[in-house]
Amino acid sequence: MNYDKEHLGIALEMMYCMLTDGVIEKKDYPNHFMQYERESDIREALDFCAEKFGLYVCGRGDAIFLSPGIGNKVFGMTNEEIKNDMFRGGKNAHMYTAFFIMHVMVGEFYTESMYDSPRRNLPITYLTDTVDAKIKSLADFEDIDGISKEYKFNFKEVKDLWDSLLKADVDIETGQEKKSGISTKVGLIYETLKFMKKHQLIDLNAGAVYPMDRFKAMVSDAYNNTEVQLDILEFIENLTYGGDDTNAED
Repeated sequence: MNYDKEHLGIALEMMYCMLTDGVIEKKDYPNHFMQYERESDIREALDFCAEKFGLYVCGRGDAIFLSPGIGNKVFGMTNEEIKNDMFRGGKNAHMYTAFFIMHVMVGEFYTESMYDSPRRNLPITYLTDTVDAKIKSLADFEDIDGISKEYKFNFKEVKDLWDSLLKADVDIETGQEKKSGISTKVGLIYETLKFMKKHQLIDLNAGAVYPMDRFKAMVSDAYNNTEVQLDILEFIENLTYGGDDTNAED
């Protein structure tokens, strides 16, 4: 498709802004935002430009984000970079477990048939119990190695690591559970959440997780993206576990 020079110029300006600031918000770029909303040619040109860089445009509310495509080695993060950014001294098993935690969180906020979350927040204690129960349910499968190969996700490393961890470490002075480090289940949950907060995906307040617009936009895009492995998310969602939802915020 041939794009009008002016429309293509605006799309490239928007690409530059998003690559520089990470987002185009209506309050900061009112003209670009209105042009994007009103002109389908600009939206198409922006999608075209993003695609050429292996990126996806994700719109949510009064903000427009860029999301790196699968295997994007320029704008995405490698597994090694994620591991180093997320955990000090962490191994591959810690990274896989963090991804498992994120998948559980997405499944708690969304279902595949819904493109917006009906849940306002997710208590961290409930998230911890849910992750714990779902990982324990992996023991019901006789061939975890086979499942790991089928989904291209190392569920065995996740289970082995999780089983080796104590639930929490207690601060001797305060008597409270420590919310950092990767040597306990609670610590690993909090380190994962801190990583997500650092990248503006969630906010943490009063012991609960709140999804931010970037998180919502990327999840919505994932459900529409054929390259994203939703089968992993579906498998984790369908892991059965005991307990109730009395601590879950609707």
